[in-house]
Amino acid sequence: MTRLNDWFNNQPIQSKLILTNTFVVLIALIPIVFVLFGYEYYATQQATLQEIRIQADIVSDNAAAAMAFDDATMAREALATLRASPDMQRATLMAPNGAVLASYRRYDLPQRDTERIEISTKSTEVLSWKGFKLTKPVYLKSQFVGMLALETSLDSFYHRVWLYFIVISVTVFLGLAISLWLAIQLKHSITKPLSQLMAMVNRVADEQDYSVRPVAERLDEIGDLSRAFRDMMSNLQERDERLQELAFYDSVTGLPNRHFFKERIEQAVANAKRYHMRCGLMFIDLDDFKIVNDTLGHHVGDDLLREVGNRLSAVLRNNDLVCRIGGDEFAVILENVKDLQTPAMLAEKIIAAVSLPALLHGHEVVVGASIGISMCPDFADDTSTLLQTADAAMYIAKGHTKNTYHQYSIEL
Repeated sequence: MTRLNDWFNNQPIQSKLILTNTFVVLIALIPIVFVLFGYEYYATQQATLQEIRIQADIVSDNAAAAMAFDDATMAREALATLRASPDMQRATLMAPNGAVLASYRRYDLPQRDTERIEISTKSTEVLSWKGFKLTKPVYLKSQFVGMLALETSLDSFYHRVWLYFIVISVTVFLGLAISLWLAIQLKHSITKPLSQLMAMVNRVADEQDYSVRPVAERLDEIGDLSRAFRDMMSNLQERDERLQELAFYDSVTGLPNRHFFKERIEQAVANAKRYHMRCGLMFIDLDDFKIVNDTLGHHVGDDLLREVGNRLSAVLRNNDLVCRIGGDEFAVILENVKDLQTPAMLAEKIIAAVSLPALLHGHEVVVGASIGISMCPDFADDTSTLLQTADAAMYIAKGHTKNTYHQYSIEL
């Protein structure tokens, strides 16, 4: 340590300024880097786990009816949605008696015996460096119908953390490079007044001229240096902002939401026009829902919306899509419709299904459905017109006797 101090003391002032500036910046960056990286690691990990929990909620909601009726086909269809997640490795739906109803395995994973899972009404989570395991009970109308077990890797999480590490490492390197460049540039302005002072001292010693006065007003250069450092630190404190996964699903019903609906209806109309096919749109407005919501409470209203969503999904065709687009409003996108009678038949099934009484929190709740139907390209050749015509038909249905449907026609 003594030798290091001696070596440093023997260096020119310009070298001392460069070394000191670089060392100070490095020491300042270390805790900042650790804090930023630690925060990003934690935030990214929690966001990843939350995405997995949301996926589990969606799958359990979609599979609840299948598990209640021991329908293995529908259960496998519910698990099939996990293919969209590259990190999802395995998933299992188990009946209350422990029997496996359906399972999912990522295509590149080897077959193995189903892991023994204790049937419980409590959720469990196990996080390790290899992955994340989650088990949760599945309910249908508050009735326990089985268990969902998910096993996922954390590859995407580690990939994001690695990218952030690379970014922050490059930023630190650039920060040090900028600091060194600034030190080299600023050393002249800092040492110049010292050199002038030394010249004045030598002049006084040589000429005995006591009239010289050192220039002491150097606050402008110090201020510039301080601002340069602050700008550098501001740059180092910048971090990547995590994007919000666009929320594509309604938190109450688990159905696709309005944002998802807008994208899919545009796609359906484009496909219908491109491939000379027919697509349809149903707007569904629940009759007397406000009465239920106001008299029995929002919790009953939410359960009713979930029940209606399940009933709509149950009666529709596999290639139809039901979305919740508002408070008590649903929309159904019909693709590859062969004739105008098909939407009418589906509307009758929907009305019959929605009109059935629902027992919620000890109350028998009955609502109806007013449905407006429009077809493309029969009555609309673009998305905007399709939305307008379906909405107009729905209001006609609601204005007649409620709990009925109306199909848009040219006469409207």
